[in-house]
Amino acid sequence: MHNGVIASRNLPLRYEAFDLSPGELPDFFRVIRGGNFLGGNVTIPYKEEAAAVADGMSEAVRVSGAANVLRVRSGRLFADNTDGRGLLAALAGAGWGRRFPRVVLLGAGGSARGIGYELARAGTRELVILNRTPARAHAVAELLSRKFPRTAVSAGELDPREMARKFSGADLVVQCTSLGLTSKWRSFPVEALKKETRFVDIVYQKGGTSLVRALRRRGVPAMDGLPMLAYQAALSFAVWTGIKVTGEEFLEIALKELARR
Repeated sequence: MHNGVIASRNLPLRYEAFDLSPGELPDFFRVIRGGNFLGGNVTIPYKEEAAAVADGMSEAVRVSGAANVLRVRSGRLFADNTDGRGLLAALAGAGWGRRFPRVVLLGAGGSARGIGYELARAGTRELVILNRTPARAHAVAELLSRKFPRTAVSAGELDPREMARKFSGADLVVQCTSLGLTSKWRSFPVEALKKETRFVDIVYQKGGTSLVRALRRRGVPAMDGLPMLAYQAALSFAVWTGIKVTGEEFLEIALKELARR
């Protein structure tokens, strides 16, 4: 996406991917600080480590403890988190709006924390966080409760029965767990999601993830993570270059690329 936008504007830039092994991030950041870089994106499993070793951070990173965008200025790295802003922009772009009174988050990792932060900031009144390790979900709930006392934040276990109970009355469910990376999530209570609830799987696959496809067959409004990725890309590009490009343009490029594969 980034290189497509760069080419369309004939900019002297290049977006490159780097595959790092565990433990290599601090050394890589030293290279970034001293090199000819404007910044970059960070994905799992390095979002939390990136936040810890950056030189400065946004409030979203301080609260969520995770970073997905880095900006380089004068040899210093500033960390930001656009997970929540990217998601809300994607939801608005799909005509779903930006305000969701009751939300269920599946997962308690860096993406879930960033999304939870932005949802609470946008006015979500009730936020439920479910995770395979309940203690981690409770820690995130406590963190967000302190920052947003007007939002009722609760936590529980990522169990099919608990999920089905919490889905009742939800305006939005967001799937942020690593389980979404697998082709089948057999324990997901698909039948518990009603047509009044909107669903987002932040994982993206051509044609939508198997979970998204299953829910669409039941008439549940469901979106995979590609629109969120595109709107995040637009936010990142503006941070690095000062050039504002719409999320729709990034999404169009991504869809065209996927169609060629």
